[in-house]
Amino acid sequence: MEVTAKSYTLRTPEGSWLGQIVLTSDGMFASVTDWGNFSYSWRSFSGDFREFLLGLNVSYFGNKLISGLAYTAHSRKIEQSIYRY
Repeated sequence: MEVTAKSYTLRTPEGSWLGQIVLTSDGMFASVTDWGNFSYSWRSFSGDFREFLLGLNVSYFGNKLISGLAYTAHSRKIEQSIYRY
C-alpha cells in the first residue's frame, strides 16, 4: 500500500501562523504548533483517516496526544496546552 501525506497550515482569522498538521493515509497525525508539538498514530481505523479524525471525541483525541508525550514529560501546563490545541 502506498502511503500518502497531506499537510495543513493553521492560521488565525487575521492570517498569523498557528501551526502545521501532517496526516498520513496509514493513520499518523503529527503537528508543530504554537501550543507545542504533538503526534499519535492510529493503526486500526477504516475508511479515510481525515474522516476518522473528525469523528473522534475531543477528550479521546486529547488523551491520545497526551499519551504520546507522557513518556518524556507530564505537567498540568502541557495537558492544558493539548486541550487548548
